[in-house]
Amino acid sequence: MVFEEIDKLKNEIDCHRPLSPEIMEIVDQKYKIEWTYNSNAIEGNTLTLQETAFFLQHGLTSKGKTLKEYLEVQNHSDAIDFIKDIVKDNREITEGLIKEIHALLLKGIDFVMVGPSDNKVKKKINPGRYKTEPNHVITMNGEIHKYCDPVKVPGEMKNLVQFINTSEKHPIEIAAIAHHQFVAIHPFDDGNGRVARILMNIILMKHGFLPVVIKNENREDYYRALMEADRGDLSKFISLIAIEEKNSLELMLNIIKQN
Repeated sequence: MVFEEIDKLKNEIDCHRPLSPEIMEIVDQKYKIEWTYNSNAIEGNTLTLQETAFFLQHGLTSKGKTLKEYLEVQNHSDAIDFIKDIVKDNREITEGLIKEIHALLLKGIDFVMVGPSDNKVKKKINPGRYKTEPNHVITMNGEIHKYCDPVKVPGEMKNLVQFINTSEKHPIEIAAIAHHQFVAIHPFDDGNGRVARILMNIILMKHGFLPVVIKNENREDYYRALMEADRGDLSKFISLIAIEEKNSLELMLNIIKQN
């Protein structure tokens, strides 16, 4: 039922295309700032929405924030410009493309700090290259969740790309499943969450839908839905993505009607 409502909203927007440059400018700026802020904030970046906006619009920085945090903002903004070209040129989603996106997101970032808060150590990262060491995360339940073994990553990524390019499911379902599978593989040393959300949105945009912004304030619901998907029930995660897509479409319609 939700998919029917979403398709109806998409068709209503399609009736207004081509959209005016003024509307596209409003939408592009809103998405670039909110998507960049929220996706980075989910991963621990401490810049506020206002600080992110000031930096992207005016190049203004704030005291007490690290160079790495500003690099993450600039790189994510550049990645959004890049994926617009991907969609416009109708580039196929491949492992190579995913590696390009990862390299762009981590441009200029050579290491991350890992380990407990009182004993963090530097870990070298390799932008655009699959991991060579195992990685894991401590879940919200305090359990250790191990990701795909590095040896299995190329095969799992090949299967994921094939699924994305051949599945006949609804695009929202494909995008949500691809996001979850990518996170489950966790093919890179760092930046996997941001790449997963960009990959999801490329799939949506290639099918004529709008980007989905997972808000930092909804991070707990987002992680819980992913945990349930890990246990085999993807319904909540697909529903979460569907609801956010519906929100994006309704926002776009409101902007169109106000202009």
